[in-house]
Amino acid sequence: MYSIQSADRQQRFYQKLMEIQQQVGAERDISRMSDIVMRAVSELLEVDRSTLFLMDWETMQLRACFAQGLENNVIVVPLKMGVVGSAILQRKVMNVINAYQHPYFNLSIDQLTGYKTDSILAAPIIDESGTVLGGAELLNKNTGRFTQDDEKILAASILKLVALPLDEQHAADVMTELHTQIGFDCGSVFITDKATGQLVALCSEGLDKKDISLSIKLGIAGLVVLTNQMLLIPDAHADPRFDSSFDQQTGYHTRNILCIPLHDSNGEVLGVIQAINKKDGNFDEHDVEIVTSIANIVSISIENTMLIHESEKQFHSILEVLAASIDARDTLTAGHSMRVAEFSVGIGRVIGFTDSGLDVLRVSAILHDYGKIGVNDNVLKKNGGLDEEEFKHMKQHAAITYDILEKIYFARKYRGVPLIASSHHEYLNGSGYPHGLNGSEIPFMSKILTVADVYEALTADRHYRKGLTQEQALGILEEGVKRNKFDGNILDALKIWLKQTSTP
Repeated sequence: MYSIQSADRQQRFYQKLMEIQQQVGAERDISRMSDIVMRAVSELLEVDRSTLFLMDWETMQLRACFAQGLENNVIVVPLKMGVVGSAILQRKVMNVINAYQHPYFNLSIDQLTGYKTDSILAAPIIDESGTVLGGAELLNKNTGRFTQDDEKILAASILKLVALPLDEQHAADVMTELHTQIGFDCGSVFITDKATGQLVALCSEGLDKKDISLSIKLGIAGLVVLTNQMLLIPDAHADPRFDSSFDQQTGYHTRNILCIPLHDSNGEVLGVIQAINKKDGNFDEHDVEIVTSIANIVSISIENTMLIHESEKQFHSILEVLAASIDARDTLTAGHSMRVAEFSVGIGRVIGFTDSGLDVLRVSAILHDYGKIGVNDNVLKKNGGLDEEEFKHMKQHAAITYDILEKIYFARKYRGVPLIASSHHEYLNGSGYPHGLNGSEIPFMSKILTVADVYEALTADRHYRKGLTQEQALGILEEGVKRNKFDGNILDALKIWLKQTSTP
């Protein structure tokens, strides 16, 4: 895993990394984790000072949330200044030997504090989605310069700060780390599936079969889940609690087992880490200590994953309730926003949007007509065409959509939703509303919503007419493309998606 040059230093590195894992795993106060990790890394790498910066995207500045040696000073630096800023912008580790000779070095903090910076090691902190969270900076290595091993150690320590949600790749990295530190034949990270009463393998190292599931009511892993107690089994087949069915099915021979529970901050069991057949003899208490420390980190990652999924589920359920509140105003148009979302996402898939982009598109589509909550019933439900004053009133819904959504605090990913959603009646030739935007002034996602919205409205039944056929609706949209109202490429994508989803 790491090419630490001496055996003594390698042992000291693993010991210190394990200490970091134990402290982070035991500390559920996020605000204290940065102090724990950064102080431990400073000690391990034998540096004079270390600083952890968090990214402030509103001001494009880096703000120190931990500054060793400068605890009482507030450090704020522009992103485009300094070595750590360069590391973040280039998304790579920067290793500087002579700071004062380096073109990216920012002298102002030394001038302010009287400190003399010599060597610098800086690295970006990036989450699993690729979003930059900040950066870590170490100053003045006692040997005068940082090594490649130091770079790897800093990168490994940063992972403790990020607390990545647990996916298959992260679980595989965990097992690789365990395999390096302990040495075993095979190992797995299992998570509990309460709906089925099974333990499902998120990762299995050393086994050809990847899709492994075990009953919580059987075997060592199931017993660990039920009791929330670790088990160290020196002779598996001599232990009556061992379920030998897997060995019988595969021909594998299990000798010894170390199984540690994964649990959340409330003590509820989330799964287990299991290691089988230590390469050199039996598992011992030192192995238990190592696996337990890593299990704490994995538990935090699983809990983070669950919180993220629950938060996303809650967010999208609220959106659907908001859309339903508009549907309740007029039962004949019920489901319009959800259908526009379906068409928009279909277009986005054909065009090649990422999952994240499709999510933003879907949210914008669901909310695009929310301003209709401010439209009078006699206009919204009128059985027939609208006169000039009524149409003028109806057109206000786009601006109202923006006014309402702009007051909602959206996560960074969704910051563009108010403008995207409220621009679904803007046309390329500038004849749309509420602002008469044209061409490139209109957000691209809004152009998709426009086509999807018109298509849905044309093909759906309304108070004053029956819905048009697909062919008729597409013909009207084609005329709109000729008049430079709609984007022809988006209409082409809609046609492709409709063809892909049509019933033979």
